[in-house]
Amino acid sequence: MQKPTPTWELFEDLVRRILEANNFQVTVNSGRGDRGFDLLGTDGNERWAIEVKYYRTVRAQPTLIEAAAMRLVNNGVTVPVQKGMLVVSCVLPPELREVLEEKFSVTCVDRSDLRVWAAAASELTEELEALIEADPSESLVTRTTREDPRQRSQPLSRASTAPEDKRGTDLCHELKAIKRGKEAWARYERVCAKILKYLFPTDLHGWHSQKRTDDGLSRFDFVCRVKPTTEFWRFVIEHLDSRYVLFEFKNYSGKIKQGQILTTEKYLLERGLRRVAIILTRAGAEPHAIKMTQGAMREHGKLMLIVNDEKLCEMLHMKERGEDPADCLFELADNFLLSLPR
Repeated sequence: MQKPTPTWELFEDLVRRILEANNFQVTVNSGRGDRGFDLLGTDGNERWAIEVKYYRTVRAQPTLIEAAAMRLVNNGVTVPVQKGMLVVSCVLPPELREVLEEKFSVTCVDRSDLRVWAAAASELTEELEALIEADPSESLVTRTTREDPRQRSQPLSRASTAPEDKRGTDLCHELKAIKRGKEAWARYERVCAKILKYLFPTDLHGWHSQKRTDDGLSRFDFVCRVKPTTEFWRFVIEHLDSRYVLFEFKNYSGKIKQGQILTTEKYLLERGLRRVAIILTRAGAEPHAIKMTQGAMREHGKLMLIVNDEKLCEMLHMKERGEDPADCLFELADNFLLSLPR
């Protein structure tokens, strides 16, 4: 099965074409990535540093957007641009937009602004509506006359720069430094717990660790109560009927086998509203173990996602860049379910 193009990449390309339809000349920034921004735009005599963020959740998450704005400013002031633009796929309430633009001297463009700009070409509007999976009623409400965001723009200012959050990078290094195997099992659990609390500070509650089953013989690592704060956690509650999520930490030297999957599955209880497990392991799972997770989903509706070191560090870097790490879990679940065999 061919790997699909990531949604964030499709959104970024669409934003580029929407900007070009509104008199911007746009090029992809060659210095993009962790130390740059996505696009360079020219509008008249002004050059813009443009950062594009795709979020599956419509509601704005202020801490993530602030992190993205800070990175844009810090990177933008190092190149010869006059202004900065942060484009997000969520909806920014007017009061939050005002605070962000005042604090960081960047122009914020949300999905409502994009709808107005996309009206310059009907095919752009249709593509935008499909990509952000907009609710039809929401489209009717937000298609109102709006001020062009460029009218609020102001020069980028070095006074808005500040040290960026590097906790994700530090935690990734700490994770990779842990020796694999039984001797470092406790340290691996502690670091994984720190990582999860950094990634999902408002999404997960309870954090019941090393809880024993009723027979007093077996244990698991963490059970958390889920709050429907983002699209992924809402999906867990509403579509998988799981109010709680189980986290297990497997510090094995190699890939985990069928036995570890079978043990985890026993802890997932339909009547206990616990039907989702996220297994953190160093090197992923063997093919037979993956087949067992597919069988558990197909036959019992139990979802088990396997997250290795590489994927965990990817989520840590997403958080640093102002992206939602829960979107990575959504993509994992989405790809797993789309490729689920009969």
